[in-house]
Amino acid sequence: MLILGGGINGAGVALDAAARGWRVALIDKGDFAAGTSSASSKLIHGGLRYLERGHVGLVYEALRERRWLGRAAPHLVRPLPFVLPYYQSGRLRPWQWRLGLTVYDLLAGADNLKRSRPLPAPQLRRLAPTLAPAGLLGGAAYYDALMDDARLCLAVVQTAVAHGACVANYVEAVAFEMAGGTIAGVQARDRVSGDTLVIRARQVVNAAGPWVDAVCRLAGDAAGPHLQPTKGVHVILPDCGLPAAFLLLHPRDGRVFFVIPWMGKTLLGTTDTVTPEGPDALAVAPEEIAYLRDGWAHYFPVHASIPVLGSFAGLRPLIRAELGATPSARTREYRVFTSPSGLVSVAGGKYTTFRAMAEDIVNLLGERLGRTSRCRTQRLLLHGTPSAPWEAFRKDATAKLTADLGLPDDVAGRLVDRYGVCVDDVARYLGTPAERERLVEGEPELRGELAYQRAHEMAVFPADHVLRRTRVGLYCPQAGLGSG
Repeated sequence: MLILGGGINGAGVALDAAARGWRVALIDKGDFAAGTSSASSKLIHGGLRYLERGHVGLVYEALRERRWLGRAAPHLVRPLPFVLPYYQSGRLRPWQWRLGLTVYDLLAGADNLKRSRPLPAPQLRRLAPTLAPAGLLGGAAYYDALMDDARLCLAVVQTAVAHGACVANYVEAVAFEMAGGTIAGVQARDRVSGDTLVIRARQVVNAAGPWVDAVCRLAGDAAGPHLQPTKGVHVILPDCGLPAAFLLLHPRDGRVFFVIPWMGKTLLGTTDTVTPEGPDALAVAPEEIAYLRDGWAHYFPVHASIPVLGSFAGLRPLIRAELGATPSARTREYRVFTSPSGLVSVAGGKYTTFRAMAEDIVNLLGERLGRTSRCRTQRLLLHGTPSAPWEAFRKDATAKLTADLGLPDDVAGRLVDRYGVCVDDVARYLGTPAERERLVEGEPELRGELAYQRAHEMAVFPADHVLRRTRVGLYCPQAGLGSG
């Protein structure tokens, strides 16, 4: 099987199939997770807001997968406390939020990270003194999980390789090889060397995210478009010392948006708009930044003038909706469809549920290909995950880096969080003072990491290092982006 697309959907399918013993190849015309899969809200969550739309099944599945990811990649997925304030002028009343949280707890069941609890107004004001006090009725606390989306996708790719998959970034499918009217493989071009090659496969899977329709057209499929992507923009601010993440309703239109402590910074997002922009020419507009800043200033007026460090945008590859459906109301479920040429494509989906989606897709392909092997990913640990309990491992590994290399605690801790058990291999690239220099003053990323990322993580261009292997380029332009 050949998979086109190295985002989380393609990576998940590659891992599931490889773990079953299939012969699997995966290519992407860019870097792994270079599109939507590195431009998310950095959350592994059930999706509390989806309950309002009646998507109970999706929330139940996501909560189950949230627990699996916390076990499978604890260095990249960690519990995150949330605060949900109730305001007198809010679109939803407190009783509606309380009902939603009760259902959320019930759906999580034994997989719950921690039960939600009420926060009376005085307690909430003590917890978050910079939160706007006018009309504050109280609130609630609950838990979801925070992730590093680009590195989580990379860990899934690396785990697929450990199970025998062959993967390559910067290899683009430029045409399909046909046999009797059915796809038998692809003609591909190495975008680094310029070389061309033919990859033959019994089955080709189109998991190209917002490029799904473009790949379908390349295969001669005239039935589309299958997608109606929506644009999501996030803004990065300096650390504001917030005690938790916040789920808020935007004062302009009542949409849910998040304020999230992330990477020592504050992340605001997201927008959800239909756009004519394609995935290869996506830019953040000033009015999109203004929208997020308006929401931020409404709830945290003390920090209204804080500078924007950076921003990023992604396209959600959502299934084309019926006329009249608003972007936020569109389903996050996925759909699998087959072109006349035999190309199997996947559209839609939610980052948190990628594993379950991949299991369903490989089951479907197994029926087509006469393969009856069962899914094995439910119990897999992803690349970098220690066998020891995470907190004990993190404490010991951080202390060892500090003692052996003289690294500050913040640098050592961030290395362990980024690489997990592979941090010992990374340490071999940090032997000299020059290798232990910071990429950017005040940030914990080190120059020696770049050599490790080139040798072991298929980083090719500067952007691969600073936007995806680390995230420092998102909020420190001086890190240097380069091409790619």
